[in-house]
Amino acid sequence: MVFDIDKEFLLKDKSTNWTSFSAAIIRASHIHQLDSNNSIQLFIYLDKDSEYAKKLTEKFLANKDISDLKDSDIGKVSSDFFKKLLVISDCDKLFQGFLTIINHLINFEKPQPKDERITNAIAFITNHQGLPLKVKDVANHINLSESRLRFLFKKQVGQPIQSFMLWLKVIHSLNLVLKGKQITNTAYDVGFWDASHMNRSYKELLGVAPSTIKKYEKELKIISCGDTNFYTFRTEILKNWDSEKPYKIIDI
Repeated sequence: MVFDIDKEFLLKDKSTNWTSFSAAIIRASHIHQLDSNNSIQLFIYLDKDSEYAKKLTEKFLANKDISDLKDSDIGKVSSDFFKKLLVISDCDKLFQGFLTIINHLINFEKPQPKDERITNAIAFITNHQGLPLKVKDVANHINLSESRLRFLFKKQVGQPIQSFMLWLKVIHSLNLVLKGKQITNTAYDVGFWDASHMNRSYKELLGVAPSTIKKYEKELKIISCGDTNFYTFRTEILKNWDSEKPYKIIDI
């Protein structure tokens, strides 16, 4: 999603001409061009498999790849609100700002309380970061079979438990790397087999190696939100509409 702070920006894709927008939503992986029009924009990137993204897609992108949001309730949000989001570094305030925007676009139900066993499983995993935990260790702790734990976890959390455990390792290690800890030492401290294992996991989940994140950390302001949320995006730039491969990729 793109929101202009001052006036309007321009968008086009292979089948349309340049069009002015003050706010727009774009389908995931849809090839397009954006002209900032000498203005300032706020970009919000959503995981296409998240419940938020699915509901937004269903409402605004059912039969199109780019949709104008000017007729939605987002127009009720002041420009000052968006300007403040650009300078906030507090994760809780950023997330609340995000929820405010979502609330003006879609109605979403408050998440249902998780099964106590799954809550205990998450707490057990979180409290034992740095140890080589296996799914069966978590299952034994909450007195469930491994297969039942996998089923319940996927149903209530929305991702496989193995992926969740790997994600926590990556986020925990990222916080340490951003604080200046050496990558090799970090890998062992958070439970990876070695630096190569950590490197492969970063590329799998974030699309970028730890060393690349360190490079961006020197040039950009990177906010890692505790051990639960970290947002990344990849922008692929094509030379023309028919290009099969990007000539430049930007990972943040």
